[in-house]
Amino acid sequence: MADDGSEAPHYYSKKQPPPKRKFMLNMEIRGMRIELESCSGIFSKDRVDNGTLLLVASMELPEEGSLLDMGCGCGAIGIAAARLKPSLTVTMVDTNPVAVRLSRENIAANDLGNAEALESDLYSALQGRLFDAIVSNPPLASGYRVIFPLIEGARDHLREGGSLQLVLRKGIKAIPAKMEEVFGNVEVISRKSGYRVFLSRKKQHLHPSPSGCS
Repeated sequence: MADDGSEAPHYYSKKQPPPKRKFMLNMEIRGMRIELESCSGIFSKDRVDNGTLLLVASMELPEEGSLLDMGCGCGAIGIAAARLKPSLTVTMVDTNPVAVRLSRENIAANDLGNAEALESDLYSALQGRLFDAIVSNPPLASGYRVIFPLIEGARDHLREGGSLQLVLRKGIKAIPAKMEEVFGNVEVISRKSGYRVFLSRKKQHLHPSPSGCS
């Protein structure tokens, strides 16, 4: 989900109107060129917005394991992650069925065997699944009623040591504060063009030693 103010009122409706226009997007990141198809009714439909570009350029990716792109739109963030780390399993989710279809088509067009796209209202289709990283350009137009549950749900869907990474416009304070509240930590890992990428990490718990051992 991109924060470009282009959210349509019907975005969260299960009955989507047929897309009126299609667009081809080009993204050059970390020495790679990625082509994506997009269409009307999708966030940032005709360009890859600056927030997404900053997140893709600076997100911390595990070498292997699993990553969740929450609110994937046409799949820019998740596809970039899958291309950058072939040993990483990438899951992309969106509540909009048109976005999920586009992401699946873009996965196929980029010949990625380590990525999938699912329709999901936040974590509803991900029960019991754990990830090493969750990344998102959250839908600010949807408000805290969506973004706060995104942050709270991330805690239960991250492995110990895993990270939640969100890109936000400069000056937004309530969302980083919520990340600090939920995880006990938050830091800025990059900043550019009026955007910031915030990272919170699920702390590893010290497990008790076996009985009789110190």
